[in-house]
Amino acid sequence: MCPKRRPTSRSATRLHHRGAATAALATRLRRELHDWAAFAGIPADTVDDLTLSSYEAMANTVRHAYPAGTTGFLELHANLEREDVVVTVADNGRWAPTPDERDPVSDGSYDCHGLRLIHDLAAHSEVVRDERGTTVLMTWPRRSTDVTLPP
Repeated sequence: MCPKRRPTSRSATRLHHRGAATAALATRLRRELHDWAAFAGIPADTVDDLTLSSYEAMANTVRHAYPAGTTGFLELHANLEREDVVVTVADNGRWAPTPDERDPVSDGSYDCHGLRLIHDLAAHSEVVRDERGTTVLMTWPRRSTDVTLPP
Protein backbone atom coordinates (compact mmCIF):
# COMPACT_ATOMS: atom_id res chain seq x y z
CA MET A 1 0.00 0.00 0.00
CA CYS A 2 1.32 3.41 -0.95
CA PRO A 3 1.50 6.04 1.78
CA LYS A 4 -0.80 9.00 1.28
CA ARG A 5 0.89 12.13 -0.04
CA ARG A 6 0.23 15.38 1.69
CA PRO A 7 -1.13 17.71 -0.98
CA THR A 8 0.70 20.81 -2.00
CA SER A 9 -1.03 24.04 -1.04
CA ARG A 10 -0.97 26.26 -4.11
CA SER A 11 -2.52 29.58 -5.01
CA ALA A 12 -1.66 32.39 -7.40
CA THR A 13 0.54 34.01 -4.75
CA ARG A 14 1.92 31.09 -2.76
CA LEU A 15 3.09 27.50 -2.95
CA HIS A 16 3.65 25.35 0.13
CA HIS A 17 4.45 21.72 0.80
CA ARG A 18 5.79 19.78 3.76
CA GLY A 19 6.56 16.09 3.43
CA ALA A 20 9.17 13.37 3.84
CA ALA A 21 12.56 14.47 2.52
CA THR A 22 12.94 12.15 -0.45
CA ALA A 23 14.48 12.56 -3.89
CA ALA A 24 11.09 11.88 -5.46
CA LEU A 25 9.48 14.71 -3.49
CA ALA A 26 12.29 17.14 -4.34
CA THR A 27 11.91 16.31 -8.03
CA ARG A 28 8.13 16.76 -7.94
CA LEU A 29 8.40 20.05 -6.06
CA ARG A 30 10.99 21.33 -8.54
CA ARG A 31 8.44 20.87 -11.35
CA GLU A 32 5.60 22.39 -9.31
CA LEU A 33 7.71 25.40 -8.36
CA HIS A 34 8.75 25.96 -11.98
CA ASP A 35 5.16 25.79 -13.22
CA TRP A 36 3.87 28.01 -10.39
CA ALA A 37 6.51 30.71 -11.02
CA ALA A 38 6.01 30.63 -14.79
CA PHE A 39 2.22 30.90 -14.39
CA ALA A 40 2.76 33.87 -12.04
CA GLY A 41 4.47 35.75 -14.86
CA ILE A 42 7.98 35.72 -13.43
CA PRO A 43 10.58 36.32 -16.19
CA ALA A 44 11.84 33.04 -17.68
CA ASP A 45 15.47 33.55 -16.61
CA THR A 46 14.35 34.18 -13.03
CA VAL A 47 12.11 31.09 -13.12
CA ASP A 48 15.13 29.02 -14.19
CA ASP A 49 17.35 30.50 -11.46
CA LEU A 50 14.83 30.05 -8.68
CA THR A 51 13.97 26.53 -9.81
CA LEU A 52 17.61 25.44 -9.91
CA SER A 53 18.48 27.14 -6.61
CA SER A 54 15.46 25.76 -4.81
CA TYR A 55 16.07 22.26 -6.14
CA GLU A 56 19.68 22.44 -4.95
CA ALA A 57 18.48 23.41 -1.46
CA MET A 58 15.93 20.57 -1.48
CA ALA A 59 18.54 18.09 -2.74
CA ASN A 60 20.86 19.20 0.08
CA THR A 61 18.09 18.43 2.57
CA VAL A 62 17.61 14.97 1.08
CA ARG A 63 21.36 14.22 0.95
CA HIS A 64 22.71 15.92 4.06
CA ALA A 65 20.09 16.79 6.67
CA TYR A 66 19.40 13.37 8.13
CA PRO A 67 21.56 10.39 9.14
CA ALA A 68 21.74 7.49 6.68
CA GLY A 69 18.68 5.29 6.88
CA THR A 70 16.45 8.00 8.34
CA THR A 71 14.14 10.55 6.77
CA GLY A 72 12.91 13.80 8.23
CA PHE A 73 10.82 16.51 6.66
CA LEU A 74 11.39 18.84 3.74
CA GLU A 75 9.37 22.05 3.66
CA LEU A 76 9.07 24.37 0.67
CA HIS A 77 7.44 27.82 0.78
CA ALA A 78 7.26 30.14 -2.21
CA ASN A 79 5.53 33.52 -1.97
CA LEU A 80 4.95 36.37 -4.35
CA GLU A 81 5.50 39.60 -2.49
CA ARG A 82 5.06 43.11 -3.83
CA GLU A 83 8.57 43.37 -5.30
CA ASP A 84 10.08 39.91 -4.83
CA VAL A 85 9.62 36.18 -5.11
CA VAL A 86 10.65 34.58 -1.81
CA VAL A 87 11.44 30.88 -1.54
CA THR A 88 12.41 29.02 1.62
CA VAL A 89 13.47 25.41 2.01
CA ALA A 90 13.59 24.07 5.56
CA ASP A 91 14.35 20.86 7.41
CA ASN A 92 14.87 19.77 11.00
CA GLY A 93 18.09 17.84 10.39
CA ARG A 94 21.69 18.30 11.41
CA TRP A 95 23.53 19.03 8.17
CA ALA A 96 27.27 18.45 8.05
CA PRO A 97 29.13 17.97 4.75
CA THR A 98 31.72 15.26 4.34
CA PRO A 99 35.33 16.43 3.78
CA ASP A 100 35.14 15.92 0.01
CA GLU A 101 32.00 18.11 -0.20
CA ARG A 102 33.44 21.27 1.31
CA ASP A 103 35.78 24.05 0.36
CA PRO A 104 37.38 26.15 3.09
CA VAL A 105 36.56 29.83 3.08
CA SER A 106 38.31 32.69 4.83
CA ASP A 107 36.40 32.52 8.11
CA GLY A 108 37.36 28.88 8.72
CA SER A 109 33.93 27.52 7.87
CA TYR A 110 33.16 25.92 4.55
CA ASP A 111 31.02 26.68 1.57
CA CYS A 112 29.74 23.74 -0.42
CA HIS A 113 29.39 23.90 -4.18
CA GLY A 114 25.57 23.76 -4.03
CA LEU A 115 25.40 26.61 -1.55
CA ARG A 116 27.73 28.63 -3.76
CA LEU A 117 25.36 28.00 -6.69
CA ILE A 118 22.40 29.18 -4.60
CA HIS A 119 24.25 32.33 -3.53
CA ASP A 120 25.29 33.06 -7.13
CA LEU A 121 21.81 32.60 -8.65
CA ALA A 122 19.62 34.29 -6.04
CA ALA A 123 19.43 38.07 -5.70
CA HIS A 124 19.67 37.44 -1.95
CA SER A 125 20.22 34.21 -0.05
CA GLU A 126 20.74 33.27 3.54
CA VAL A 127 21.33 29.95 5.28
CA VAL A 128 20.21 29.74 8.90
CA ARG A 129 21.30 26.75 10.96
CA ASP A 130 20.13 26.32 14.53
CA GLU A 131 18.83 23.66 16.92
CA ARG A 132 15.62 23.38 14.89
CA GLY A 133 17.42 22.53 11.63
CA THR A 134 18.39 24.44 8.50
CA THR A 135 16.45 27.03 6.53
CA VAL A 136 17.60 28.39 3.18
CA LEU A 137 15.98 31.72 2.31
CA MET A 138 16.25 32.97 -1.29
CA THR A 139 14.77 36.03 -3.02
CA TRP A 140 14.57 37.30 -6.59
CA PRO A 141 12.95 40.43 -8.03
CA ARG A 142 9.50 39.72 -9.54
CA ARG A 143 10.30 41.81 -12.58
CA SER A 144 13.31 41.58 -14.83
CA THR A 145 16.03 44.06 -13.95
CA ASP A 146 17.46 43.88 -17.45
CA VAL A 147 17.37 47.20 -19.26
CA THR A 148 17.04 47.16 -23.02
CA LEU A 149 18.62 50.17 -24.61
CA PRO A 150 17.19 51.54 -27.84
CA PRO A 151 19.29 50.87 -30.98
